[in-house]
Amino acid sequence: MVATPPVDGAWVHGDQVTGDELEFLADKYGLDFNILHDVLDKNELPRVEIREDEIYVFVRIVQKNKQSSRINTTPVLLAVKGKVFITVSTAATASHDLATPSVVKHSVDPPSLLLGTFASIITDYESLMQHTAQYIHDTARRLRTHEVTNDDFIQFVTVEDNLNEYKMNLSAMLVVAERMHDALGRKGHGEAIDDILLYIKQLLVEIDSYGQSVTSIRNAYGTVANNVLNQRMKTLTVLTVLIALPNVVYGMYGMNVTLPYQEEPWVYAVIVSFSLSVIALVFLIGRRRGIF
Repeated sequence: MVATPPVDGAWVHGDQVTGDELEFLADKYGLDFNILHDVLDKNELPRVEIREDEIYVFVRIVQKNKQSSRINTTPVLLAVKGKVFITVSTAATASHDLATPSVVKHSVDPPSLLLGTFASIITDYESLMQHTAQYIHDTARRLRTHEVTNDDFIQFVTVEDNLNEYKMNLSAMLVVAERMHDALGRKGHGEAIDDILLYIKQLLVEIDSYGQSVTSIRNAYGTVANNVLNQRMKTLTVLTVLIALPNVVYGMYGMNVTLPYQEEPWVYAVIVSFSLSVIALVFLIGRRRGIF
């Protein structure tokens, strides 16, 4: 932010602003310092304050955390006073194209600049939402090949947190846009605000769809995991039964008592053959009745 900003027909932009700079802006342009000071609150939610010739719009810009997949949001104040448009934030906004949104490059009307910047911030949400959607779709594809890991479901916690963050801020900005429609619609900006309202509503529908996809993937994986577990338990049960059957015969002929034909050399082959026959018979009966 320059030391001596122009008084009229200007766009004043400030990154990582301090309280002293906000006080300077308030004195220079006759703005409400108490409202400007709210941008320093990291938890400030989107809202709009409308005065006679002043509009203060608080929104939250979104960016991805470099160390994790979690998103961060920071408040930004968009203010219009006469023919001056002001944007200030405690964050670095260079990566957001905040100061030069393409939709308002050739506009000099402060309300148009405000609406264009507002739309540009919402576009950042859409861009990050597409990355989230791609991760969800990739996980759904890997589920078909049983490559989904526990880490994916731990990551889903972050995905759901991000979706909730998107929804909370976009829902609040929807209310802000509706209030701006009442204030700016009569000044010829109604169509632009209608487009923004429709844009936000579409993104909210997408967020709900992504949330349902996450729930469906989690439920599908739970069903697949339970089915695999049931099949394995069934296989182990079958093997246990089939292995236990010959032990009955072997156990009887292992007793330390006189047994029939115990002196005959062919008895061993008969016992083994009988045991195998019993195993095969039980297996066939079980298959026929759908037990195995």
